[in-house]
Amino acid sequence: MFGISLSEKADPAVRAAAFERAALAVARLDATLDGHPLLPAWQHWVRLEAVRAHAGLDGHRVDPQRLAAYIEGLRLRVPDTPAHHERGADLDALSHALRLYGLMLAVADRRSGRPPDASTDAPEHRRLVEDALRALTQPSPGAHLPALARAMRAWLVEDRPRGAVRAALPAALQATGLTRGLLPILAGADTLRPDSPTDPDGWTLAFARSLEREAADGLAILRRLEHSWRAARAAIGPRRSNSRLPAAVDLLAATPLLGPVRLASLLGCSVRGAGMMLEDLVACGAAVEVTGRGSHRLYGLPGTEGIRGETAGPRRYGRRRGRPPKIMVPEPLAATEPPLPSSPAPARLDRLEVDYTALDALLADTDRVVERVQRMLKSR
Repeated sequence: MFGISLSEKADPAVRAAAFERAALAVARLDATLDGHPLLPAWQHWVRLEAVRAHAGLDGHRVDPQRLAAYIEGLRLRVPDTPAHHERGADLDALSHALRLYGLMLAVADRRSGRPPDASTDAPEHRRLVEDALRALTQPSPGAHLPALARAMRAWLVEDRPRGAVRAALPAALQATGLTRGLLPILAGADTLRPDSPTDPDGWTLAFARSLEREAADGLAILRRLEHSWRAARAAIGPRRSNSRLPAAVDLLAATPLLGPVRLASLLGCSVRGAGMMLEDLVACGAAVEVTGRGSHRLYGLPGTEGIRGETAGPRRYGRRRGRPPKIMVPEPLAATEPPLPSSPAPARLDRLEVDYTALDALLADTDRVVERVQRMLKSR
């Protein structure tokens, strides 16, 4: 049962050691990310990873690369299955993942102070995460981390929205002073597994171990992003001191996906120049193009090319599969216009008489010349 024995659940020292390890792992991740230039990109990719994990616990299978393409508004390829119900399940999974992603963005927008867009589900998401955050940060005796575990369990026992409390937990860690930054990957997701303990002691122990594992996963994702960044800088090789390619690589590493227009605004150059820089980065292996389009392209560091495999490219208008469209054929011209008069029959030409006397004489002279040349050749 989740790898937790009865003796471990009953031993307070085991729980205290688990919370200590979790606190150290969270503090290590928070200190590494504090002021890190790749923090925006890290937050984006760990949100997608957290959404994948949360959707899997809710019974939906979501590919982070496919979700990234969906969020960017790219046209997705049709799933490789002939079954229509499986295609419907893919759309349901993406819709559920998008709702979880919206809850996480509501936490970030709440910190920025921006008002939610009333034409979307953002106000509802904001209300849910604020309710969850209020429940998680209620004053409680004892250490902050076990108090958060108890508050999260109480929320789930009351059968309140699971996605809201998972999205609000990183903000609660920040609000209680356990972290300085917002770390979306910390959600205690392992406590929601079917084999997770349900009693208070076992649940809090599973919560601590889940935070420890998630902090280690977040650090591994950061190291992977740093490796891609260094590899991209090495791929462009030495450049002139006034070259903007190194700066373009840095911006590409700090931004999840970047287009020529956005890069031009960040570097203060023309859109055409930014597009040429991105093409140079693709040519030297420092970047990949993920949309497959001729225009409105998006670029990322190597490792994001899986997004292109989930897109269908631009829509080509023209001949498609299925029954051809109905074409309205106009009525015959004979019904609206009088027939044209028939042309007169051509007159018969007289027989042409040709005199072949001159031609016969010319042929006879030609035969005599040929015979004379043959005699001369035989005499030699």
